[in-house]
Amino acid sequence: MSTGVRDQGAEQQRTYGNWRLGRGAGLFGLGPAGSIGGLLVMALAAAMMPFSTLAAAITALVGVMVLVPLAIRVNGRTGFQVVSARVAWWMARARRHHVYVSGVASRVSSAHQLPGVLARSEVYEVETGRSGLVAVVVVPQSRHYTVTLRCAPEGMDLVDQAVVDARVGHLAGWLSVLSREPQLVQAQVTIETTPDPGTRLAAEVAATSRPDAPALALQVLDDVVRSYPAGSATVDTLVSLTYSAPPGRAMSHEDVCREVAARLPHLHAGLTGATGAGIVPMSASGLAKVVRAAYDPAAALDLARDPQLAPDWPQAGPVATRESWDFYRHDSGVSRTWCMVEAPRGVVYSRLFSRLTDPDPQLLRKRVSLVYRPYTPGEAARLVEADKRDARFLAGKKHRPSARDLTDLAAAEQAAEEEATGAGVVRFTVLVTATVADEESLDEATGIIRARAGEARLVLRPMYGCQAAGFAAGLPAGVVLPVHATIPF
Repeated sequence: MSTGVRDQGAEQQRTYGNWRLGRGAGLFGLGPAGSIGGLLVMALAAAMMPFSTLAAAITALVGVMVLVPLAIRVNGRTGFQVVSARVAWWMARARRHHVYVSGVASRVSSAHQLPGVLARSEVYEVETGRSGLVAVVVVPQSRHYTVTLRCAPEGMDLVDQAVVDARVGHLAGWLSVLSREPQLVQAQVTIETTPDPGTRLAAEVAATSRPDAPALALQVLDDVVRSYPAGSATVDTLVSLTYSAPPGRAMSHEDVCREVAARLPHLHAGLTGATGAGIVPMSASGLAKVVRAAYDPAAALDLARDPQLAPDWPQAGPVATRESWDFYRHDSGVSRTWCMVEAPRGVVYSRLFSRLTDPDPQLLRKRVSLVYRPYTPGEAARLVEADKRDARFLAGKKHRPSARDLTDLAAAEQAAEEEATGAGVVRFTVLVTATVADEESLDEATGIIRARAGEARLVLRPMYGCQAAGFAAGLPAGVVLPVHATIPF
């Protein structure tokens, strides 16, 4: 991400941008591997031509049938990926894998464990000394360990632009530090908004009021408690850090969790400057409550009123779920999850994503997750040089390069220069989940998310055929989607 300054009348406002999608150089959009395969097919067909014209024609036809799906792009995915996703969905539906039932009606487990990629997950609580107990979510099949921090950001209201720019700079520095953090796989910022039930205000007033206070004061406070929650919302901001197990060392889950918890103070200090707020590591009960409320929105009010109702991790899952092609039914809610296809083009301002994360009273819950996967310094150096080389090839092979080719080349060269001066390189995406009460409200939710994405200049698309996995990936539980993907290319 690069920054710049534009004149805005009497004041100057910093701009950001230079997000780019790397494209491999190749013939007809096949990429390096596809281009090599195409050349091999051509060479094989040419070698067979003197001996058998029919065999050469069959070889060329089979090669075209294999390579054409790799050249076709649909929303950034190859034709092979689109067809494979549809076939995988049909197979899963035929095996009834899209239906999940837990508890007493389940033939697998009497507990309400989490479904899908989180079915085998566990939570360990580790004593940090400074911050008390911290919960570490363990996903055994991928050997990933995730710790989550709860933030209380101040927001941008009544905050000077210079302070906002400074916080963005702190965040960029923090992301650059992540690229040098050993064994870090993914960082995720989750912003979840829900209608405010008013329970926290009522509890605070009840705890601080005196029975012998003047009647007028008590009446005013009672009116405030009843009227203030109307139209307001609760905003929950969580930062999840996912690590992998150290290679070459035989360590138990408990040992890895203690090692992950020991790294929190360093990352905690860097994140404080980026958010401008207090940060607290989440306990196992707090994390289980967040996950439980996401799967069962109707239980959120009871969980907010009585913290003692927070379930254990093995009981934090839903009673039943049903996954459809473009939405996900879970307990008392219906959700649809979108993923980012294209980042904003050109320069943007610091408040670009504010409307996307703002509360929407028509939705039971809205969750926006920004997922970062940093490259190590060595990987980043090789990547930016390869991107610059590929961009030059794509622009140079055309007699008249398009404006997009030239812009892509300039962005690749700028990224290489910034990486050489110490900047980090991070892969990122955005997951947006909207939860409503019934399927009839999904169209309204879709219209809201599309409008918010348009204001943020993001191109989103529903995660067709993998709504359950997308829903789980948006939770602060450490799901790294590429690790669980089964469709190659």
